[in-house]
Amino acid sequence: MSDQPELAVDWQSQILRDAAIGLFKTERIRRDVYTGPLISELLDLEWLSQIDNEDAYTLTPKGRHQYPKLLDQNLPQWQELALSGMNMQDDERDAFMRRLEFIRANTRFDLPVWINRKSFNTLYGGDEKTQVSDDLQALLPKYRISEDAMLRIRGTTDMHLMRKMLKPIRLGPILQMMSHAAIPERDVMELTEIDGEQPYMVMTVENLSVFADMDIPDHLMLIWAPLNYPDLAIKVLKMIPQYVPHIHFGDLDPSGLALAEHIAGETGRPVRRFLPEFWQEYMNEYAQPCVDGTTKGSRWQLAISSNALIRKLMLRKEWMPQSVILLDPRLRHELLSLMN
Repeated sequence: MSDQPELAVDWQSQILRDAAIGLFKTERIRRDVYTGPLISELLDLEWLSQIDNEDAYTLTPKGRHQYPKLLDQNLPQWQELALSGMNMQDDERDAFMRRLEFIRANTRFDLPVWINRKSFNTLYGGDEKTQVSDDLQALLPKYRISEDAMLRIRGTTDMHLMRKMLKPIRLGPILQMMSHAAIPERDVMELTEIDGEQPYMVMTVENLSVFADMDIPDHLMLIWAPLNYPDLAIKVLKMIPQYVPHIHFGDLDPSGLALAEHIAGETGRPVRRFLPEFWQEYMNEYAQPCVDGTTKGSRWQLAISSNALIRKLMLRKEWMPQSVILLDPRLRHELLSLMN
């Protein structure tokens, strides 16, 4: 045991104050002559743990909850100092500080790992549509923010979705009991790899209605990939072995074609679109005029396509939804031909 007297934390030191506030923001601190006493004190309280063999430390779960109280006692203006230099109006800063103080006084100890984005925005931004800036998020508890979308899968495969430290999600029993598997985003984001039986082919489908209603053959797996949030489908598709072919089925409009390219680019797979030969027979009855400024059916801005169906739509300034061919008996035959 050392005979040297234990040094007190010098809260008057600007270097120490900056490091103390930085510890709250980043949850990390490195030992030096200024931070040593503070680190020793936090280690005794079990609020810090050492990072491997480095001379650096990170807050423990207990420390994340208790450390702000230590700052309140020794550096009363620490929150204002942390906010200084941020590009914020005075009234915005004041409102945030009042809200933060109130939440800290009324927050339970066991904070959730995940939180819905609307809940997060409401708690810290004042309403569900107010986005909290990255600077302000650095002052908040370390949540994983979720849109709480659903990954939806159809098929007959017994694929296993593996999760770190959690039981795998076996699709086989779910798909035997239900029309499709709906897996929350929070679970999808915990996936580490895919195991078990693989499908013969995987198809991403743009519209939920078609995903749910389409008659599909065995060994074809459908994944819903909505235009506004295809991230979950992309995450799973990246884990499926490259030897399992992928094809995209979407609306015949600029955004539908762009979605197929986006999925292919993110997963490193070739762009393949499902374009049944008989689809062009539906043009006279179901093609709709393109309209500027709309999400679906906006005007074509691409070069004229080499595909006969898409080229006709472009020249006629029209588009078609994928659902119009849903009940055609030739659809299933085309799907079987794809897989064969």
